[in-house]
Amino acid sequence: MPRLSNEERNRAIGRLDGRQSVTVVARAFGCSRQTINNLRTRLHQTGSVADRPLLGPQRVTSEREDRYIRLRHLRDRFTTATSTSRVLLGGRVTAQTTRNRLRTAGLRARRPYFGPILTRLHRQQRLLWTRRHGSFTQRQWNTVVFRDES
Repeated sequence: MPRLSNEERNRAIGRLDGRQSVTVVARAFGCSRQTINNLRTRLHQTGSVADRPLLGPQRVTSEREDRYIRLRHLRDRFTTATSTSRVLLGGRVTAQTTRNRLRTAGLRARRPYFGPILTRLHRQQRLLWTRRHGSFTQRQWNTVVFRDES
């Protein structure tokens, strides 16, 4: 169901003041009866049909602490969000908060790659292969079949 605009809310209240039933008003605006009842209750409690201000969660870090998080990760790019959160404010900040601040700053946490590293033998074999096949023509490459057996 779409939200009612402020103008529609005022018209709905006008219809209720004109002695129309809640059901008739709800049908006219394509919303539920509960929506109209809530609208009427809000008018009696606050004197307005406007949305109440929404309060979000309080920020745990200040602008200065956000800059510290950003600078720490720019200086040492292998610092983890967990270690930063432990250091910052005595562990009052969670690792997820640190990640959120880094994302806001345009940085993304990355892990160093711990996969298989090419040994000297691997590099030599690759170089040998390229020297052997570097002079292949297009016709010779058309006869080659590549397979991925990983």
